[in-house]
Amino acid sequence: MVLQVKSNTAMYNVPRYGDIPNIFFGTASFPTTIIDQTLTADIADLLGTSKSGEKNPIVGSWFRIEKGPESTPPTYSYDEVGVVIEGEINLRDEIGQTVTVRSGETFFFPRGSTITFSTDSYGLAWKCGGREMAKL
Repeated sequence: MVLQVKSNTAMYNVPRYGDIPNIFFGTASFPTTIIDQTLTADIADLLGTSKSGEKNPIVGSWFRIEKGPESTPPTYSYDEVGVVIEGEINLRDEIGQTVTVRSGETFFFPRGSTITFSTDSYGLAWKCGGREMAKL
């Protein structure tokens, strides 16, 4: 098993996620597609368990959000934990509970959660999930 280390500069290179204008997630990999001067990602995670089928996999990724429309990804099929590094992120769960998580604060989503993300300004978080590496 080889130790994985990534530079902190990776947090400044988080590419746009799909067609959502204010969501940035994943890691730019090569070959990278550039559309309208924006990097697009094809790998969702920066590091983690890369071998498919491993028991108890874990992955980590940067997530950046800017002011804009809310985003609600599919229901989480895995547990996820994170820490906001910069700014603030508004989180709303499926029962309407809303919280603003600020720099230095942590969050946890149990599997089965449906979380809506937004921000009034900008937020950058490091997230880890109990799943295999994902492709976007």
